[in-house]
Amino acid sequence: MTTRPEPAVIAAGGVFLPAEVCHPLWLVLGGHIAARRAEGGQVRPEIAAALVALRAAGLAHLTRPTGNGHAERTSADIEASSTRGLVTTEELSGRLGVTGRHTRRLAAAEGIQPAARGLWHPDDAEHLARARRKAA
Repeated sequence: MTTRPEPAVIAAGGVFLPAEVCHPLWLVLGGHIAARRAEGGQVRPEIAAALVALRAAGLAHLTRPTGNGHAERTSADIEASSTRGLVTTEELSGRLGVTGRHTRRLAAAEGIQPAARGLWHPDDAEHLARARRKAA
């Protein structure tokens, strides 16, 4: 028997969402925010913090370990449409002017992990590009 997720609860001081809806919401909102930033717009700090929380909750849900030590879900469980907007290692390497291997090393040095094998979140890609420009 499957249980239905509880609906979002709006309480004084916040909104609480079931973990399984955080990743899809983050994908949509993150794409919107990235487009806004690309057009020169700014995002209020509390909205950026909320997106970080959504992303963390979504990723935690997708990678929650089971009793055997393996993740309960994997990137194979994520629908193909959810990879829209992600940056490939090849694209990111081109932006940084380095090889794919070096791109992964730079990301690791910044504490950034890929969204899936060979795919990076646009925010992380932009962060790496900014860090690379500052280092140069």
